Amino acid sequence: MQILFKIQPYCFVLYLLLIGVSLGAMLSSGAFSAPAIFRASSIVPELNINVFQSGILMTSIFVKLNILLNALAFFILIYEILALRVNGAKVAPLLGFISVILIFLFTMYYTPYILEAQKLGEDGIASVAFDAMHTQSVYTFKALMISLCLLFVVRILKVSSGCKDK
Repeated sequence: MQILFKIQPYCFVLYLLLIGVSLGAMLSSGAFSAPAIFRASSIVPELNINVFQSGILMTSIFVKLNILLNALAFFILIYEILALRVNGAKVAPLLGFISVILIFLFTMYYTPYILEAQKLGEDGIASVAFDAMHTQSVYTFKALMISLCLLFVVRILKVSSGCKDK
């Protein structure tokens, strides 16, 4: 248990770094890449790309992002379970577990559904069911960003309040 206390500051820095990198990746894929990909034909008029093809490109970005998010979920689970046992913290572990649930919803439920729908071609994404699932995935993604931001802030505030006491 002594070794755990010695490496805890390093794990904490890695934890915050991983959350920050994940938030940056989510922001860049959702806010920066999506508008460019879905407006590609208006940006480059000679480019013949339709919404279905843009969706396939966007999905390939999210599939890669899912790898990072699943690694983050694993790290959150380990870190927050240990924090819950060692520190008795309650808010941050709750935010962590909410984030893990949202990550797994996005990566293991919505993304596979979208991939399967895309395999059916343009007809697969032209349904009301697909629109509903896509809308839900967008809300899940946004809720995940909010929960990760809150988790990051709560963890930073915990450290800064600990520094005032010393």
